[in-house]
Amino acid sequence: MAGKLKMQQISVMTGYSVSTVSRVLAGKLNTSPLARQKILRSAQDFGVLGELITGRLLINGVIVFAPERAFNSRDDIFYNEVIKGIVEAISPHDIYIRYCGLEEQQADLELFLKKTSDSNINAIIIIGVDDPTIHKLAATLNKPCILINTSDREMMLDNVSPDHRAIGFSAARHLYQQGHRRLLCLTSLRRDTMVSRLEGIKEAARYFHAPFDESLNLVVTEGFGAVESEAAVESWFLQHPQEQWPSAILCAGVFMAKGAQQVLKRRNLSVAQDVSLMVTDFSWTLSGPFSPALSAIQVPCRELGIEAVHLLQSRITRPHAPVFNLMLQGRLLVRDSVVRTTRTMRQDYD
Repeated sequence: MAGKLKMQQISVMTGYSVSTVSRVLAGKLNTSPLARQKILRSAQDFGVLGELITGRLLINGVIVFAPERAFNSRDDIFYNEVIKGIVEAISPHDIYIRYCGLEEQQADLELFLKKTSDSNINAIIIIGVDDPTIHKLAATLNKPCILINTSDREMMLDNVSPDHRAIGFSAARHLYQQGHRRLLCLTSLRRDTMVSRLEGIKEAARYFHAPFDESLNLVVTEGFGAVESEAAVESWFLQHPQEQWPSAILCAGVFMAKGAQQVLKRRNLSVAQDVSLMVTDFSWTLSGPFSPALSAIQVPCRELGIEAVHLLQSRITRPHAPVFNLMLQGRLLVRDSVVRTTRTMRQDYD
């Protein structure tokens, strides 16, 4: 009865029929943008939106854009986990979801506009697409749009991402606290997110007054695969004398760590006892068997998708709120692949 009374009050205040009010509050699309704006504003005044934020989602359909690899767990488990988080967050609601692959840069603008113009789609989530033109278009569509693991430099779209700089700092800090000073950082810098993570690692080096020379402490690959990483680390070891070999290798992902481990095996160096190994991008489902168990920063992959849906609801109910930039922290997992330098053979080379 109270709900019906509030809808009647909103109807009186806005001049729209009770049925129109009901459709807007149910997330239906067959109302004008002006009607939605007035009704949602009135609903906020009557305290209805506070109940809806934790209740049903005010959308009928959402489309998720991401690099094509994100839709196959074998190709990109990180983004695939993010998508699972989105699905988990909307599953209690009567909402359908559509997917579309886009390139990270120079994305297909015509495809994007075609997919977002679908009258059944009234919300957009973009994962890992850095193309600024896509961001600008999304901001003009009069449909709520949330970015995941990318950033809108025009500051028009809400975004949820891991705090990459903090993740890099925390991982390197753990190694420095264990006495390591000769770190080898293995990463890919094809996206700004990974550049931020590297900046966090460098910040930790400065904090602990440890050297960080990119020619000595950094190996950069194009991708994150084990084969490519193995080749890059092998090349690094061939180019440097034994006294410069690292006491710890910090990798941007588990597959990279597997590649580095193969190089160590060929040199009869074991992980932890001889060279510590750590990753800055860890997911339980990604890790698979790895011996010894990897010390890592666990990145909240699935939580990124869940929080994106919450931001989506917030943007719908508070359309004029400031743009959000939500940063999720990782969690340090102290396991068996990192030991203090006093327990490693690397001391013999000092």
